[in-house]
Amino acid sequence: MTVEEVKEKTMEVIRESTETEMDITEDTGLYEDMGLASVEAYVLLCDLEDTFGIKIPASELRKVGTVGDLCRLVIQILSEG
Repeated sequence: MTVEEVKEKTMEVIRESTETEMDITEDTGLYEDMGLASVEAYVLLCDLEDTFGIKIPASELRKVGTVGDLCRLVIQILSEG
């Protein structure tokens, strides 16, 4: 997958996992703008792991604030193999 494809797929998973209809961009705040709670963040984490076949440490998820941060984290983990 290209970087752009990973970003698009990550945003799709976020929309489906959170059941949001809001227009999300890389600048959208996961917690501030979307109001993501810890349980929802965990479900999102699991959905991303299943979609991409990766393992995302929960400690890393706590460090991301925006959709773009999360996209970059997924790309980083994918590139590390």
